[in-house]
Amino acid sequence: GLSDTIISSRLRFNIDATTETDAGVTFSARLRFQNDDGDTQTVGNNARFSASFSGFTVSVGNVDTAFDSVALMYDSEMGYQDSSFGDSLANYFAYQSKVGTANRMGVAATYSVGGANLYFSYVNPDQRVSTLPVGVSEEIGIAADYTAGQFTVAAAFTADAAGIDGNDIAFIGAAYAINDAATIGLNYYDNGTTAAGVDVGNQATLYGNYTFGATTVRAYLSDRENDPDLAYGIGADYALGEGTRLSGSIQGDFDGDTAADLGVRFNF
Repeated sequence: GLSDTIISSRLRFNIDATTETDAGVTFSARLRFQNDDGDTQTVGNNARFSASFSGFTVSVGNVDTAFDSVALMYDSEMGYQDSSFGDSLANYFAYQSKVGTANRMGVAATYSVGGANLYFSYVNPDQRVSTLPVGVSEEIGIAADYTAGQFTVAAAFTADAAGIDGNDIAFIGAAYAINDAATIGLNYYDNGTTAAGVDVGNQATLYGNYTFGATTVRAYLSDRENDPDLAYGIGADYALGEGTRLSGSIQGDFDGDTAADLGVRFNF
């Protein structure tokens, strides 16, 4: 009973405010307003507050988590909304673009030096209660990535991801920039379990891209345990200038279903 095709859209506004002290500490805050096709209204999300100094940043509120921030995690994505069936299928907390969860509180820290980035995050699903419900826990994540020349490596681990007690997830990835035009990478995910305790299955994603002129072609293959089909994708971007691109992709999921998209993406 559902349509095979739709007109898809997304409009996102970030409202950022910053100030710097005499000592060089930068304080900032962010609110986001986002509207996707199918939404009936546009409302803001929960705020994020940050303080940064000499490569070290601490954030509270609606934070970017370690697992969601580490390099290479989403490098197989393609199409005008940057999607991929090769992304991790694990459940984990991330920055909430739309209306947030009441009483959820996160704390995150990042440190950058040279080609290395270190990440830590903590999310309490409900900071107002003294004891969380049975089966619900606080999520704690750590991650790191490092770039040296043409090589980038990254890894992440999160305990009790998405507040699911015992849902421990992990990621390791590596990428090699063959030259200025081509990159190939491999990501491996331990996707943990669902809230019902079902094993999601480990997953490996091989991806690459190649740029010639204004065109970038992309492709990936992803294999997950206990799935008979490989997920796959092939896509292309065409740069129109001034941060605008025409993007499209054809992707197949682990159930053998196929999806395609074509659209324009622009930043302003």
